[in-house]
Amino acid sequence: MQDWQYAGDWQRTYEVGEMHITADGKSLYYHSSRTGGKGGLDIWVTRFENGEWQEPLNVAEVNTRENEGWPYVTPDEGELWFTRTYQGSPAIFRAKMVDGGWGRPELILSSFAAEPTLDAQGNLYFAHHYFRNDRMVEADIYLARRRIY
Repeated sequence: MQDWQYAGDWQRTYEVGEMHITADGKSLYYHSSRTGGKGGLDIWVTRFENGEWQEPLNVAEVNTRENEGWPYVTPDEGELWFTRTYQGSPAIFRAKMVDGGWGRPELILSSFAAEPTLDAQGNLYFAHHYFRNDRMVEADIYLARRRIY
């Protein structure tokens, strides 16, 4: 994005939520409740081509009628990690790249786990939300270390 004014206009136009730019800087994933999605929040992607960000596309392979958001794409772009509302609470899902498209998402962590990101060793960092009477009273950061077999 060329300047802050343009960035603000783009954000208002596309209703941009939490964003993640891929390691090569050519794709921007974000969540939005904009028109054209499958429901609630959906994950969208826009690509930087010919010096401009292109019209966002719905990442239909991972979106459902539930809320999907807070995307994280691994540096090799082989995995898309995200939060989905699952059985009434946030949960972390992962979809793997298969033949140029995202495969079926699999549940990784449930029960108030959200906002995933990974480090270079594949360790998972996430927020765990604690609710009381439908009100969030605490959010902590947790680490799940990747097993090495």
